[in-house]
Amino acid sequence: MGVLDPRRPGEVGAALVTVAAERFGGPVELAVPAEALGDGFDSHIHAVTLTGPTLPEAWRAPLVVRLLPTVDRMHQAHTEAEVQRWCGPRGFPVPEMLLVLEPDEAFGLPAQVMARAPGGTVLDALKARPWRAGALVDDLAALQVRLHSLSTDGWPASSEPTALVDQRLSLPRRVVDEGGPDGLAAAVDAVGALVPIAAEGDLVVCHGDFHPLNVVVDGADAAVIDWTDAGLGPREADLARTLLLFHVVAIVADGRVERAVLSRVGPMLSRRYARAYTDAAALDERRMLAWEALHAVHGWAQVHTLHAGGFDGATSADASQVPPGLADFLRAKVDHALAALT
Repeated sequence: MGVLDPRRPGEVGAALVTVAAERFGGPVELAVPAEALGDGFDSHIHAVTLTGPTLPEAWRAPLVVRLLPTVDRMHQAHTEAEVQRWCGPRGFPVPEMLLVLEPDEAFGLPAQVMARAPGGTVLDALKARPWRAGALVDDLAALQVRLHSLSTDGWPASSEPTALVDQRLSLPRRVVDEGGPDGLAAAVDAVGALVPIAAEGDLVVCHGDFHPLNVVVDGADAAVIDWTDAGLGPREADLARTLLLFHVVAIVADGRVERAVLSRVGPMLSRRYARAYTDAAALDERRMLAWEALHAVHGWAQVHTLHAGGFDGATSADASQVPPGLADFLRAKVDHALAALT
């Protein structure tokens, strides 16, 4: 098998055709041309729809193929799949995970094949119907509360109280080791000292990246996607991440006018979201501040990594979407949280 370019939907679609034909013992074709759905921070995501007489029903529906950037991410691919398979039977809405593929099975990289959730993202809905922004934000907060209300019995990934903290600090520490931006090393040390505060509290299921781009809605139905950062932790860990992301939502804007609008509206939506969440669940203020610092220092490292081209070129995100000045905003968030905790 030749080397596949994970950025090219045609090549990804053709490889999945071969996988499905071998797996189900019959001819398979693309029902429509494969389509790139955009990239995560370091993954390639494509929409593929297959047709063939021997395909099971689930494989004839629209699919998503998600490729992780390096072969050493196989464990991550399996863990995410197990998390989604854990959520489904418990009534929490996630796309059905159909298959996880080893690098040598099709794509040259770890890959997941899953059902494509119908509809569009909550962000698309916000932009299309801005007069419904308040209701959409309230619904999104209710969905996160619902996630945090699940029993953690049988959770398939790490249940260590400090696992989410280590996950947030992993990238910043690596950036520091490779000579990151001024001030990051001191910030990582200061934020690392917050572990005793951040790891306290009852453990709940945390998505880790719960925001309007990772929830797909179709009428009254919703599905939560991208479980890369999922784990068990205090609810403040998940909520602080969501609130921070509302503040930087403008980075996904299409054009200058939309960017200006989202820059103004994002903080207001963050405050509305916080009110909607706290109407249903109590929060610890110091733990929220600790997690604000953790997520902001992680985001600071992400911005640096993105503009540096990633580690070994592994990042797939578009650096032009993220202004370098965002690092200054995130650094200020770190400083604010640390000051409030002293």
